[in-house]
Amino acid sequence: MSDLGGFSLHDLFKGEAEMHSAALSEGLVRLEGSSDPASVEPLMRAAHSIKGAARVVGVDIAVQLSHAMEDVLVAMQKGREAIDPARIDQLLRGADLLALLAKVDECDIAEWSAAQAATVAALTGELAAEIVATPAKAVETPAKAVETPAKAAETPAKAAETPSTKEIAPARSAVEASAVPAPVAPAAATISRASSVRVTAEKLDRLLQLAGETMLESRRLGAIRAESMSLKRDLVHLEDALDDLRAKMRSASVDPALIAPARRVLESMRSRVLTHLVSVENAIRRGEETSTQLYHEVLSSRMRPFADATSALSRTVRDLARHLGKDARLEIIGDAVPVDRDILARLDAPLNHMLRNALDHGVETPDERRACGKSPQATLRVEARHHAGLLRVRVSDDGRGIDLDALRERIVRKGFTTDAIARTMDRQELFEFLFLPGFSTASSVTEISGRGVGLDVVQATAREIGGVARIESEFGRGTVFELELPITLSVIRALLVDVAGETLAFPLARIDRVVQPPSGSITSVAGRSQFLLEETSIGVVDAACVLGLGDARRADDREHIVVLGLGEERYGFAVDALVGEEDLVVRALDPRLGKVAHLSAAAVRESGEPVLIVDTEDIVQSVRQALNEGRLRGAQRATLVSDRRMLHALVVDDSATVREVERQLLVRMGFFVETAVDGLDGLHALRAGSFDLVVSDIDMPRMNGIEFVRTLRSDPRFAALPVIVVSYKDREEDRLAGLEAGATAYLTKGAFQDSTFADTVRDLVNLDATLSSSARGAS
Repeated sequence: MSDLGGFSLHDLFKGEAEMHSAALSEGLVRLEGSSDPASVEPLMRAAHSIKGAARVVGVDIAVQLSHAMEDVLVAMQKGREAIDPARIDQLLRGADLLALLAKVDECDIAEWSAAQAATVAALTGELAAEIVATPAKAVETPAKAVETPAKAAETPAKAAETPSTKEIAPARSAVEASAVPAPVAPAAATISRASSVRVTAEKLDRLLQLAGETMLESRRLGAIRAESMSLKRDLVHLEDALDDLRAKMRSASVDPALIAPARRVLESMRSRVLTHLVSVENAIRRGEETSTQLYHEVLSSRMRPFADATSALSRTVRDLARHLGKDARLEIIGDAVPVDRDILARLDAPLNHMLRNALDHGVETPDERRACGKSPQATLRVEARHHAGLLRVRVSDDGRGIDLDALRERIVRKGFTTDAIARTMDRQELFEFLFLPGFSTASSVTEISGRGVGLDVVQATAREIGGVARIESEFGRGTVFELELPITLSVIRALLVDVAGETLAFPLARIDRVVQPPSGSITSVAGRSQFLLEETSIGVVDAACVLGLGDARRADDREHIVVLGLGEERYGFAVDALVGEEDLVVRALDPRLGKVAHLSAAAVRESGEPVLIVDTEDIVQSVRQALNEGRLRGAQRATLVSDRRMLHALVVDDSATVREVERQLLVRMGFFVETAVDGLDGLHALRAGSFDLVVSDIDMPRMNGIEFVRTLRSDPRFAALPVIVVSYKDREEDRLAGLEAGATAYLTKGAFQDSTFADTVRDLVNLDATLSSSARGAS
């Protein structure tokens, strides 16, 4: 049985209150949707369990509240009271108060109880008032028959049937178990099978690491097997040599019996080696089986059901829909799908943002839905499933969908691009604007939306854990948000490749495919290598060049190409050779290294050799920059004056929103930033000050970006000044025009969504060296 001696009674009560209040909140939302009295039973047990535990630890305010809630639930079960939204609202308020109580420390419980006394008294009065108004007040449920501490020893299955949102203690009430030592003895064996203990995340991570190392160590026993097989081969050679010697002795009339003792020793050694080989094989097999089972058991302990991230979503949808005057229900599919706890912890904010966005922007009012021939009640769906080694989370609604014309008009009105350019963008390009920080389609700012905060969090979270976020929508039919994420951050299946003599690991889940193009199939167009894959042109870069592992070579000198990316945005990564596939236990890089370009983590191979794991998202950004965004090869970094304490940047853009986004990014990087509203204003600022970097748009009034760059380049003072052009124009002719005018780099405004913009700035300005020099000067 689990050792609970390390927890105080109040700690155990807090665990009970947290578990059962969450079950109450989730169950009440389900009850409202089904109106099935049979669904009341587990809610009664949850309220009763909280009441019993609260009485044991002397939290009278919780006893009072849970008792009133239990009375209402009993009346609902007996059919004496209807299950209506107003009543559910009251019960949910009670569950919320109990959830708050679960977070209060023992030393603060008296103060909290005094502060909430009036609120609890008012709520219990509301709950009791409606019960008194009904004709039959008698409560017959056996669950209320006994209200003494001894009642806590009731059936252990009681609490086990209530969904748990956190591993805290045995399935039944830990408080009750500790309060009644004698009566619960017969049930102890039953409880122990479902018991659990608290383990810190750090210990679990260390246990997983050790289990992974154990699995690798067992696999290294293969070297012992190989050595034993080599010994067996040597014995065979020795036996052949003795046979040859015996034949020669016969031909020389020498008695072959002279080598009989050596022959007997050889036979004995062969028998022992064979026995040893059998033992080694069995030991290796058992070791691999045991260590692999251990590893997967420890790994599974990190996995939690997807339901842990969705337990509060039904309540969120219900409350927000009522606040907005809408009718919506939430369906959750795949709540048992296992997900790494670290990923699960990151899903809370994205799921909430996507659902709030769907309710506020997508779901129509009941009258609007009726007018469109839809059911008055909208359906939101959250679905999780494993597919191709990834976790796919879809959040969909059957609302109005996204009006592309309205979205395009909004993009133009906010100054992100011109009307002419916006009309050339396809659906996915337009949808990408929804992920921009500060962008919102809401017509007004409310407490729900309109501030442009939300979907950028969704994409940022997906990228942080090595995933992607996508949007698909059909106007009038609904919208789908999809997150594609790794199942776990602890272990990956990886493709090992050789690049300039270094072995690197690519997570298999992030690879589109690996190809070996026929000789001559890689061609050069405008100085860029490419080849055709399923009638699609795929740009190719040399791996060693991108990773800085050696001099660039022609891509067709490489034997294999790793294709990364999705859909139309796929790029080839030319490598020297394929090494193989392995399961790798991911180990984080030392945080003192900071963010290492193009690398995400490290691992130890089965052979014991270290290997670095490639950050595929970072690689794709670099390849995109090299192939599509026109960055000049061999661009010289700016030479900075060592005695300046602050770098200066000039941002030139006619959109106030874009200027502010760029300004904030540069300020966070250590720049002092000035802004200009167009090219002419930018020239005036340049001539009046001294700058280390210029960031400019293309489409601007009075003087556009092309003219601005050409003019500044004609002045010898600005000949070496780094100039980054940032524009929504991403056609080839636009990039070439910007580069020919004299831009040092050409980026699209999608670069704000990842590290491309910041990385380009650091590369051109040598920011880290400058800041380090400034810091030394300041000290």
